[in-house]
Amino acid sequence: MGIVEAELATFELSDGTQCRIELNRNDRVHLHVDTVRLDLTRDELTHFVDVVSKGKDNLVEIKEEI
Repeated sequence: MGIVEAELATFELSDGTQCRIELNRNDRVHLHVDTVRLDLTRDELTHFVDVVSKGKDNLVEIKEEI
């Protein structure tokens, strides 16, 4: 577990699940979703964000076709 340098974001999902994104001293980014924690480098976070964004775009496209 790292030492938190900055809380980058905190939010709640529609079902009440708490989420938090932290930058840690060891230059790792922690993405907390309820009791799950992803421990990512900055490059891994960028890749994760790109993949999730593309997934969202695909979902919107599929929903428009239905």
